[in-house]
Amino acid sequence: MSKMNFRNIPYLFFLACTMLMISCSQPQPFVFKGLKSIKIEKASLGKNVFKAEFTYENPNSFSLALNKLDADIFINDEKFTHYHLDTVYNIPANAAFDLPAIMEVDLTSLLKNSIDLIFNKPMKISVKGTSTLSKGMFTKTIPIEFETTQKLNLASLLSGRN
Repeated sequence: MSKMNFRNIPYLFFLACTMLMISCSQPQPFVFKGLKSIKIEKASLGKNVFKAEFTYENPNSFSLALNKLDADIFINDEKFTHYHLDTVYNIPANAAFDLPAIMEVDLTSLLKNSIDLIFNKPMKISVKGTSTLSKGMFTKTIPIEFETTQKLNLASLLSGRN
């Protein structure tokens, strides 16, 4: 039976630690691509309910599970609504994906942006908050901050077509 060479243990330990650090690299934040669709679910003089889909891209070379998302949505630098998602979504590696959103919006927030909606002007849409991601047994909460400029057509918004 051969004897174990104890001189190689530090090298093996260093190699194992290096492999562990490489495999557990911190996930990069998602890239916000824009608003895919939006429609009014419930219109009222108080709170209005919108159903939307946001498109993102996962720049990571590995898939992730999105466990939670908490964010404020701004239109033209004015807070529009809060977005909360606590359903687990599996996000593919290096791919675009859509996330649904159901948002309550006050009539006053809609009125602030009504001129831009009527004349189909480009609007700055920003999302700021945090997302909780997991890969295997590792979970990490990372900040999210996205911004894009996009036109929102009032006629398609009212009809539910985008």
